[in-house]
Amino acid sequence: MPHPFVPNRMHIRNVILFLFLSGLKSPDIQKKITDVHQAHAPTAPTIRLWIQRFEANDFNLDDQTRSGRPVELDLDELQKNVEADPYQSSREIASTMGVSQSTTIRGLKSIGKVKKLGRFVPHDLKDFDKKRRVDMSMFLLSSHRTKAWLDDLITGDENWVHYSNNVRKAQWVDEDEQAAAVPKPEIHVKKVMLSIWWSVRGVEYWELLDEGKTITADVYSSQLQKLRQAVASSRGEKARVFFQHDNARPHVSKVTNAKLMSFGWTVLPHPPYSPDLTPSDYWLFSHLQHQLEGQNFKTKDDIKKELTSYFAERPAEFWQEGIKKLPGRWQQVLDADGEYFD
Repeated sequence: MPHPFVPNRMHIRNVILFLFLSGLKSPDIQKKITDVHQAHAPTAPTIRLWIQRFEANDFNLDDQTRSGRPVELDLDELQKNVEADPYQSSREIASTMGVSQSTTIRGLKSIGKVKKLGRFVPHDLKDFDKKRRVDMSMFLLSSHRTKAWLDDLITGDENWVHYSNNVRKAQWVDEDEQAAAVPKPEIHVKKVMLSIWWSVRGVEYWELLDEGKTITADVYSSQLQKLRQAVASSRGEKARVFFQHDNARPHVSKVTNAKLMSFGWTVLPHPPYSPDLTPSDYWLFSHLQHQLEGQNFKTKDDIKKELTSYFAERPAEFWQEGIKKLPGRWQQVLDADGEYFD
């Protein structure tokens, strides 16, 4: 069984020096190191180079300074260079700074720089978009003296639910083994649309549309009527309701606005391009997608059974936490001057 230890360059150099001082020649040194470290052993030319240095009474195991490029790196200049253009490669920075790429990488590490991919955001927010996000957040935070009104908030949205939810994940396997295969998603994904409205009490009303169907103003208006009946049944006809949904076209149509006006509910403002302020997006759907990962369904009824079970099994704290996060997220919008926050 191979030894788990993997030597670095300094380990190897110390071994070469020890064997040289023991009186061994280059071929014998290579054989001994290869017998122990196998694929990690140095090549014969590398061993000969080190023996030449040792024979010249140079026992320094550090790399020699190479001509052509200065080794010293001005870290202040490096900092300015990187912050002026953070999208440069280490090779490009090295060329600009006149040093080797390895020196550049060490310098970047020493000033605390690491390479990271930028996160995707829902939209490239313009100044006007940011202002609307700030104005709405300020209004909602200041219009109520306490947060008790969130108990009367109902929020809703739509989300596609796929029949096949295969996900390719990295797997830990032996070095000589292949990871388990994962089928590619079909070109024409089979899916149904989930419409759901919920509150701190849990699900108020939900339904699945027929396969391939999507939301129109008329469909949405009809769904709202069913929601209204469910709310009246559970809370009473005169229950106070604050209603929140996003700015999808069916949600802001004349038909929808007229329907909501007839309910007497308080409809909260919602800025465009703000899924980070929509509880269904930042809370419910992300948790639901995690639940569905790896599952495959044959029929719409199979999906309905799974969703029914999932919603019923969520503890009361799940629904409460999703809604009660809103004031904190509004405050984050203010703190970020309308930008998306982490």
